[in-house]
Amino acid sequence: MIRNLVIALSSIFSQVAYAGEGEKIANLIQSANSYELANMFNTSIELVTPASSGVNTKEQARMVLDNFFRNNPPVKASVTHETIGTSNSMIVISLVTKTGTFRISIVGAYKNGNFVINEFKIS
Repeated sequence: MIRNLVIALSSIFSQVAYAGEGEKIANLIQSANSYELANMFNTSIELVTPASSGVNTKEQARMVLDNFFRNNPPVKASVTHETIGTSNSMIVISLVTKTGTFRISIVGAYKNGNFVINEFKIS
């Protein structure tokens, strides 16, 4: 009984510790900070933008995001959905730019206590 309670509590507290990743990423997107976003990318990442798609290295993905932000200056980014799972987590962000509104879906996982982004899709 006590063992089950300890497991349940540790699960709750570990999810609370990670609950702010969506807000952190939304703030980086709103400030067009592709450098800090790229620091969260896995060594290779599936990146989809309206202009391109494919698997990229961190540096390639940063350059693609720089180009996207240059052509679509962010005005406001807000988290619309965040799911934290044991193997993967998903974050959906609504991005309003000077040229239109976009939906960003992000899939990542926690490795050694850090959120690592594996997929970043802008549609």
